Amino acid sequence: ANTNYHLIVTPYARGKDPMDPVRYILDTGSADGVILSSTQPDDPRVRLLIERNLPFATHGRTDMGLAHPYHDFDNEAYAYEAVRRLAERGRKRLALLEPSPKYTFYQHMRGGFQRGLRDFGAEEIPLEGANIHDSLSVVHQAAMRVLMQSTPPDGIIAGSSAGAVAIASAIDMSGRRLGQDIDMVSKQPANLLRFVRPEIMTVNEDIRLAGRELAKAVLARIEGVPPERLQSISLPDGRLVYPN
Repeated sequence: ANTNYHLIVTPYARGKDPMDPVRYILDTGSADGVILSSTQPDDPRVRLLIERNLPFATHGRTDMGLAHPYHDFDNEAYAYEAVRRLAERGRKRLALLEPSPKYTFYQHMRGGFQRGLRDFGAEEIPLEGANIHDSLSVVHQAAMRVLMQSTPPDGIIAGSSAGAVAIASAIDMSGRRLGQDIDMVSKQPANLLRFVRPEIMTVNEDIRLAGRELAKAVLARIEGVPPERLQSISLPDGRLVYPN
């Protein structure tokens, strides 16, 4: 708001080529800088923007060996901490509602979850057929299936607050009581679950902070600041760290 720049939001559907908006910006020269979301480990948008020398920042990291500005939430630490909290409540059979494998933060969340299982002596009960990008009905149906198994989970970790609400509904429909028969930990971008389902243990992911960090990063990159100096990670405890 305090600069001469204007913000243009360009949505794209999951079924369309995510390169199209980037190519349009590059071909038309319609932007001085770009912020990308839904970052993938080997993201062709990142490679093209570096090749064309257009300043950008990503919400999420890549795994390409290419330095670029980013802000990310530490999903590995989140999943590990969630396993610890559930284990402290005696939960040993844990399910994870995770991101789609095509996104980088899937690797981080999955890695933290598996490390937590090893360290705290728990086992995974796979939550199959749904991830945090699916509709609430798909998540609800997947949760119902896993809850009706002969060995259902007694703890669930949700990678999104919307998914947590769908899972909580499935727990109710299965005849179990959330917070008694089964516990759940969820991320939330705003303090909503406390009002909707206070039984859910929550970790805040500050989306406003992410927006500020990404805006600062892309503006600084336009000014020529090296990308290695424009990288930040939010921790589950609210701290902000700069890897470089």
